[in-house]
Amino acid sequence: MKKKTTAISLFSANAHSIGKVRRVNEDALFSFETEIVRMNQKTTLGVYVVADGMGGHVGGDKASASAVDAFAQFFFESVLLGLTSGKVDVKALPALLEEGVQHANRSVIENVNGGGTTFTAVLVWDSRLFVAHVGDSRAYLFHEDGSSELLTEDHSFVQTLVRMGEITEAEALSHPRRSVLMRSLGFDDEVAVDHVEVKIMPEETILLCCDGLWSVVPEAEIAERIRGGTDLHAIADGLVTAANEAGGPDNISCILVRAKDSDESGG
Repeated sequence: MKKKTTAISLFSANAHSIGKVRRVNEDALFSFETEIVRMNQKTTLGVYVVADGMGGHVGGDKASASAVDAFAQFFFESVLLGLTSGKVDVKALPALLEEGVQHANRSVIENVNGGGTTFTAVLVWDSRLFVAHVGDSRAYLFHEDGSSELLTEDHSFVQTLVRMGEITEAEALSHPRRSVLMRSLGFDDEVAVDHVEVKIMPEETILLCCDGLWSVVPEAEIAERIRGGTDLHAIADGLVTAANEAGGPDNISCILVRAKDSDESGG
């Protein structure tokens, strides 16, 4: 007998703040989830994006907004309709995410001269989680047992030094060139995009966030807050508050997504 695959439902919350130092919030977010029930089968779909406009560049806020708007339009027109109509196979999702990020990149180049932004997108299709990533915003997966997994790698100057063994992760957080990115949207006609694919299980939680959160609030504290809470909105607000209480040196944005067993969630 074929083993039944556990169906999941997705629940999300987001929070953001300008922080304590910056005069403009240069972050942009996109969050969408839906369920399709037909022929006695349910399909779950979610897509989430964090884009952090680059401070010091012209129109960082406009760059992140342009990127998210362009990606969202591409998603609804080329991904969602294709998946729901059966014209797009799940195997095509990494290539489609890549196309969506390139579409966002071209939008920034065409509409925000001199602007740049990070871009981290997560798409969940049933139990499969796909990541497309450029820059130093991050995507984490927090498991039910309390352990966590960083799904992305920072495309930053200091992360290059860490990989070379010249500085430690702790030293990178206070390095004078920690904000220098080696890769972002808005500068080259085509940008290199990192891809990751993992499975997601019930009671696991995805976190997307900009460096205004992860570089200020220790990962152990983030994990403890996620593990110890059931209200995603309260957890997201608490993470942003913690970053502000630690000085809020940058804009702060996060999206939390929790997978639940469909039977237990009422789906």
